[in-house]
Amino acid sequence: MTPALADTTLHVPTLLLTGWACSIAYFDVRFRRIPNMLSLGAWVIATSILVAQRVSLLGAPASSALLGAGLALLLTLPGYMTRRLGAGDVKYLVAIALLTSFDTTLWCFIVAALAGGLAAVLWLNAHNAARLIPDRAKVWRTRLTQWSEATDMRSRMPFGPLLSLGLIVVLWVGPRS
Repeated sequence: MTPALADTTLHVPTLLLTGWACSIAYFDVRFRRIPNMLSLGAWVIATSILVAQRVSLLGAPASSALLGAGLALLLTLPGYMTRRLGAGDVKYLVAIALLTSFDTTLWCFIVAALAGGLAAVLWLNAHNAARLIPDRAKVWRTRLTQWSEATDMRSRMPFGPLLSLGLIVVLWVGPRS
């Protein structure tokens, strides 16, 4: 195999995971739920790969993927028990762990939590930010004000898109494990 061809095959799992993450983000934003077909289906695929090859989809040892699944449960079950996260978020992070590794799972969650914090700050301050927009951009000010007033502050922010963002960031610019 030529080096150029070998180099492109290394990115196929990354491209597959990126597409999977984008589809999960879409479903969670659009329908406010993550389909079991996408999360539990990934569990089946990941488990099959782990059993057959003793490595994850990205080539990490099976022990790293299983430790990552334990970490995913440790990080998300408290949020689920306190109704801050949905069951889909828990299943999604476990699927990420089984497909990748402990390190990828940890960094994915860290990026998602930081992005979620930033999104929450922006969401809570959207109304104040609208007043900072000059009169020339009246359309943008009106849209931002409408968005901030229409958003139900009691509803949960979907965490699936943030986990997807975390996974994509780690896959494309994060450390390799």
